[in-house]
Amino acid sequence: MEDWSSRRDLILVALLEGPKSPKELAEVTGMRRPEVEMALVSLRAAGLVVEEEVKGLLRRKTVYRLTEEGIRKAQEARKRLERVAEEIKQRAGEGDVEGIEELLSSYALFLPLLLNLHLIDLALLQSLGA
Repeated sequence: MEDWSSRRDLILVALLEGPKSPKELAEVTGMRRPEVEMALVSLRAAGLVVEEEVKGLLRRKTVYRLTEEGIRKAQEARKRLERVAEEIKQRAGEGDVEGIEELLSSYALFLPLLLNLHLIDLALLQSLGA
């Protein structure tokens, strides 16, 4: 399940919330910063994100924002993440412990962003022992 297109999707969805620095993207997605930076290079090359310098409190920082095509791709990726969240919630509601364990293992990469976007609830994961 984990591949670079999945990592790219995570970053695209995170950027739907607005421009973010690589550090902020790492925090929101749960990815390591070098992974974020590698994915951003690929997203820039594909014309899905652009890099901008913005003034911070003490110094300028680099942030990334979605292009029009990036917004379209990010919305598609968000729908896929929403389906993952629904599947997790459905299995939890059914009490399908084996199915939940398999899903959580398969979608481990997505869990931090699912939580940050409030698509799944931390209490749900805790009740499942995740």
